[in-house]
Amino acid sequence: MKRKKRKSRWEKRLCLTGVGVSVVLLALALYMAFRADCLLPEGMYRQLVPVTQEDMDPALPKGSLAVVNELETPHERGVAAYQTSDGQVAFGRVKEETVEGYTLGFDQEDETFQVERKQVLGAVGVYVSGLGGLVTVLSTYRLTLAAAVALYLLFLVAMVCTRGPRRRAKRRRELMELFAFYGEKYDLEEADIEY
Repeated sequence: MKRKKRKSRWEKRLCLTGVGVSVVLLALALYMAFRADCLLPEGMYRQLVPVTQEDMDPALPKGSLAVVNELETPHERGVAAYQTSDGQVAFGRVKEETVEGYTLGFDQEDETFQVERKQVLGAVGVYVSGLGGLVTVLSTYRLTLAAAVALYLLFLVAMVCTRGPRRRAKRRRELMELFAFYGEKYDLEEADIEY
């Protein structure tokens, strides 16, 4: 009996840990889906931005997650993160730095373009391969993800709310099984007795 209780206690702890981890992972996925352009909170002076363009390969492969240092100004031959006119974050190689801004280009193309200083977010030093693709997919299907999270949370709430009735029903079934077992045992013992 003690062994069964101990096993039941460990099963409960394992189940609660699994639920907690799944809730944290789903919350993180939702956060990444709805904040795909800037994953870190403001004021950290670093930003994680997914790379969606192909023309900066091999310095920034498509599908990677670029780490933008907002305190560092990009220098010549470095990679700069800038904000486009439609509010998206893009990347370019610094060809020339002027007083007004920067002349940027791409690694896969020869053409250059001008970017004002206020558009430049910072310098890109490193990237994490593959994570940008995950963030982009989550951002693309964010409404589907939000619906799945809502259904999961409704399921958890339903499980918690019906825990008492389910426990009582299980106890009732166990009592009925015990009653049936001892009833049959009593009937077998009584069958040999003559009155």
